[in-house]
Amino acid sequence: REFVLLYQPIASLQNGELSGFEALIRWEHPERGRINPNDFIPQAEESGAILAIGAWVIDEACRQAAIWRDAFTRQGPLAISVNVSAKQFSSDDLLDQIRDALKAFYLNPEYLHVEITESAIMSSPEVATVTLMELRRMGIEVHLDDFGTGYSSLGYLQRFPVDTLKIDRSFIGM
Repeated sequence: REFVLLYQPIASLQNGELSGFEALIRWEHPERGRINPNDFIPQAEESGAILAIGAWVIDEACRQAAIWRDAFTRQGPLAISVNVSAKQFSSDDLLDQIRDALKAFYLNPEYLHVEITESAIMSSPEVATVTLMELRRMGIEVHLDDFGTGYSSLGYLQRFPVDTLKIDRSFIGM
């Protein structure tokens, strides 16, 4: 019960309006304070604990999306983007976890966006394509995060049904 989600706002460049949030996990350690995800996610991946953590993130993000949906009236949903690890993305129960969370909080799929890395897709392209297509069929937007840190081929993008491309900061840094 030491994990928390912080929500980074996402604004439209066209009109400056709030269009959603990205859920960012943090570990609030009772003695060490807030621990950066770079310091615990690799160990969680290695140990397999990332599957339980990832499921919690999906549930918690959907819970928060439902709260905001009910509290704020506006046109269109304030979607929450959730990062899904490579191990979680390739697990057999990811799609069921997402369906269950949406159902539990009475959310339409447009309230949840899934972010995956280029390397998660490229580790098993055929399986990834099937999962991506199913997410899209469910009405979930798929964002490709950190593009350019792995295979970096624009040609690969045509093979995968993604809605948004998030280019790694190393391409735009000065």
